[in-house]
Amino acid sequence: MSRSSLLRAAAVAAPVAIFLAVYSVFPPDVPLITPDSDSYLNFTGIRSGGYPFFLAILKPLAHAPSNYAVAQLVFYAFAVLILAWQLLASFRSLLFCLLTELLLLGNWEVNRYHFVILTESVLLSTSALFLAAALAHLRTGSLLALAAASACAAYAMAIRPTGIAFIAALLLILLMSPGFSRRMPMHLFAAAAPMIIVLGGEALYYRAHHSGPRTSLLAIQMLGKAGMVAVADPQQLIDSEPASSKPLQTALEVGLEPVRDLVANAPSIAARCRLAVNYETFVEYAFALPERRELVATAGEGALTKAALVRLRHGVPDYIRLTGDYFFCLWTFWAAENREKAALAAYIDARKPLPFQHEVLPFLATSASPPFISVLRAGMLGVAGLFALAGACLLVALGRRRSPGVAPAVAGLCGMIVHGGLLLSALGGVGIARYAHGLWVPLAVGLVASIAWMERWLRSFTSPPRPSSPANAGDPVHTGH
Repeated sequence: MSRSSLLRAAAVAAPVAIFLAVYSVFPPDVPLITPDSDSYLNFTGIRSGGYPFFLAILKPLAHAPSNYAVAQLVFYAFAVLILAWQLLASFRSLLFCLLTELLLLGNWEVNRYHFVILTESVLLSTSALFLAAALAHLRTGSLLALAAASACAAYAMAIRPTGIAFIAALLLILLMSPGFSRRMPMHLFAAAAPMIIVLGGEALYYRAHHSGPRTSLLAIQMLGKAGMVAVADPQQLIDSEPASSKPLQTALEVGLEPVRDLVANAPSIAARCRLAVNYETFVEYAFALPERRELVATAGEGALTKAALVRLRHGVPDYIRLTGDYFFCLWTFWAAENREKAALAAYIDARKPLPFQHEVLPFLATSASPPFISVLRAGMLGVAGLFALAGACLLVALGRRRSPGVAPAVAGLCGMIVHGGLLLSALGGVGIARYAHGLWVPLAVGLVASIAWMERWLRSFTSPPRPSSPANAGDPVHTGH
């Protein structure tokens, strides 16, 4: 290996080594165990098997729960190192590679999750390996790299249902695969077989630990959504329901009407998000418990989901509004300016007593925001728009059978993963910031790729393209047509 190659290798490895050294000496002060951690450590039936399987593999080596955090930290460092090598090989720009590493390793807020037993850390690592395999395949046409990307996409889905966004990205990678039209059966096999093996393995692992039908959080999540949306003709909805479902539907309509009014009239989107998240969580776990037990006893577990979906079908416009609020707040990492927090506090004081305030109000307390929060929010909304543009351009290029450059392809893929993951979270869950933090890897990689793409595009107006330009954003990525 030449001296220049050794120096580049050392430069790529240095940020990872510093990351491990710093966090080994100065770990963040966060609780290792959260209210959700036990459901993963003991693999309860409402969880997918991906993360419990990761913990189970480590269990013989974990002499203390803190050992899981060490493993998660090392796994992430390894995944980022692999991704960095692929970025360097694909973009041939050390500056691009180091900037991406800085974003991936330097986000203190995201790095806290490596020290908590939750799905975020392993999802971050898996997404880094997915992007590394995708880059390797698009650069070399390797079917082994395509198979690795497929396995990572499937494992992301096994960790968290919103990981299906990586499956969608894999389909786009297939369309860009070098030689896809000439070797279609081999490409399809390389993409499908690992996915079937991983998802099938997760199903077998789940079945080995839980008898009977698979359970999930779907019923309570949809019930929470149903309680937070207003329907057009609530009395007609209640009258049309079976007798077993009427008490629950009545409770959702009458008991939560003050909640919906409180949220709808909040002074800002950020305020609506804070109120909606706390009240929706309350509805999921603590509202109308007798009516829910009665319905389940009479009509079975599936009746809860059915009742929730019936109400959502009658309240589609408000469901779209609620999803849009969460989508906005997820993209902006739940950022709120101090004036918005002050307005929310005044709004709450003016509306007291709040509905169910003894159950919900203690969780509405918020600390002061730093002065740059408005800049952060504006910047994240700009990134959201840039990612939407990148995804649209990638789809147009594929539709026209054109070969996108490396940077537009990576930016488009990452943009669609992030937009898809956040939209799925907003549709099926509450808009809490950690769902956005779990997509930090495609967000950071997509951001730097977008910058490289925009820089190349702007420079094309003033000078001819140069093969040695940073990030080689114009290098072709084959569409396989």
